[in-house]
Amino acid sequence: MEGKFKWLSTSPERIKTVVEDISYGSEPKVSFYAMLAASSLIAAFGLIANSTAVIIGAMLVSPLMTPIIGISMALVRGETTLLGRAIRAEALGVVLAVGIAAILGLFPLALQVTPEMVSRTEPNLMDLLVAVLAGFAGTYALIDARLSPALPGVAIATAIVPPLANSGLCLALGAFYGAWGSFLLFFANFLAILLVSSATFIAAGMAPKIHWADRWDLARRFGVAGVGFILVTALLTHTLVKIVSDRYLNNAIKTEIEAEFSQFPSTSLVSTIHQEYQDKLYILATVRTPKVIAPDRVKAIQDALSRRLDTPTELIVRAILAKDVSATGSTSQVTAQNLDGFFLGGKLSPDVLKVQEAEQVLREILASRPELQLVEVDLLHFPRGPVILATIQGSRVLIPAEIKEFEKAIRERLHSPTLRLLTRNLTTVDVDAEGHILSGWAHFGSQSPEELALQERAQKAVRDEFNNIPSVFVTNVDAVSKDDTWSVRVEAVGTKAISPRELEKIERVVSRRLDKPTKIVLWFKGEVMVTDQGLSSVEEFTRKRLAEKAARARPGKAPSLVEQE
Repeated sequence: MEGKFKWLSTSPERIKTVVEDISYGSEPKVSFYAMLAASSLIAAFGLIANSTAVIIGAMLVSPLMTPIIGISMALVRGETTLLGRAIRAEALGVVLAVGIAAILGLFPLALQVTPEMVSRTEPNLMDLLVAVLAGFAGTYALIDARLSPALPGVAIATAIVPPLANSGLCLALGAFYGAWGSFLLFFANFLAILLVSSATFIAAGMAPKIHWADRWDLARRFGVAGVGFILVTALLTHTLVKIVSDRYLNNAIKTEIEAEFSQFPSTSLVSTIHQEYQDKLYILATVRTPKVIAPDRVKAIQDALSRRLDTPTELIVRAILAKDVSATGSTSQVTAQNLDGFFLGGKLSPDVLKVQEAEQVLREILASRPELQLVEVDLLHFPRGPVILATIQGSRVLIPAEIKEFEKAIRERLHSPTLRLLTRNLTTVDVDAEGHILSGWAHFGSQSPEELALQERAQKAVRDEFNNIPSVFVTNVDAVSKDDTWSVRVEAVGTKAISPRELEKIERVVSRRLDKPTKIVLWFKGEVMVTDQGLSSVEEFTRKRLAEKAARARPGKAPSLVEQE
């Protein structure tokens, strides 16, 4: 029984031990099927949970590889009893593994397709090559006692139970094509391990000496397995060619889409999915972007893809609203992490650079204007040239002189004397329980109870003086003590404007009452509510209406102080 390869040969004692171990492990016993059932359930749960670690655990406890090696040993040694037991154990084991997973899939678990499930529905030649190497490694580890600790690694490398469990789950979900693909993956591994194990046993000298006259007996033993292996190899090779071609197409799609989206500030491609159907290519591109992509921009990218791929294309963009922000503002440099671990892209389009530079300029200018906030910056192309569109939010509308100042700074920074600035003003009104916020420090500053009392006294003194003027109604007063001076902002409405001389007189009166210099800035609006009861401000009119409504809702009960206010 000397082997053809001396490095594979082993002692008769070891051969006897290997034969006994494989024969024992190939017996269709209750313990064998119990372990297989547990392995199938673990694999099914791992596939459902998309957990690679759990699936590896199922591979480690699976006993299904031993009968495959038992079949190969029985064929090599001509042991019909072992062959029958091993085939019965393997066949019933396959049915049990698929059946248990299918039953689990019928339970109301709200199953969803996971990447681990999808990856086992389309086997290719790579899977077959892994099985070939694993079959040799597993058999050699059995023969050589020194290599037996490597068997768990071989069990992880071979896809035996997970494809069968996946096939059962696919059957439960009605995905028959996926079930066939998963079973084909198992069958390819089965044939590869069977033939490679047989060849290893023969090379190790574990087969009886076969004379040339018995070559037909050898062909009869392995003919069916050999033909099946050739057919599966051809089928998986076709699948591999299709997958490689599909990857080339996917790379071309990603390259074109990434090039197109590089023109969009702070926009990056996350993933693409494509499918060919009736001579048309359908693409779903998922992107991270600070705003939804306009349909006309999607059509422009779609047309570019059709020209690049020379195929009618329909593009759908799934926009995930997000924005990358650095210390200087938004950024478009962040990309997917590469193999070196870096995540910043190198080249940016000129338009994106213009947007980033303009945003930086505006943020530097608006840092001294806390009442104005930069929301978004974009670049528009008009027949007269490029235009920076800046969306600015604040309590007031920008005046042309300010925009001219901003535009000049942007032109100087970008070295573009023809670049124009267009601002989109979003006016906001901040109101808390005390009223319209005229000075944020008056509402949110850090003050002691004594300071708050002085602030209330100052605001009341100012309000009283303004209320002495006929047809003028104070709506809000914010007073802040600054450097031994009261800085007061007043919002008032009425039928006539207050002159600077009248305002100066009020400042002198209030300064004497507070015994502290007072400077008042008045925001006067010519609006007033007129009823048969007289004139009032909008706020006073609304306050009275609310009090009347509350009184009618609770008859017999006097309105509270809040309602009266």
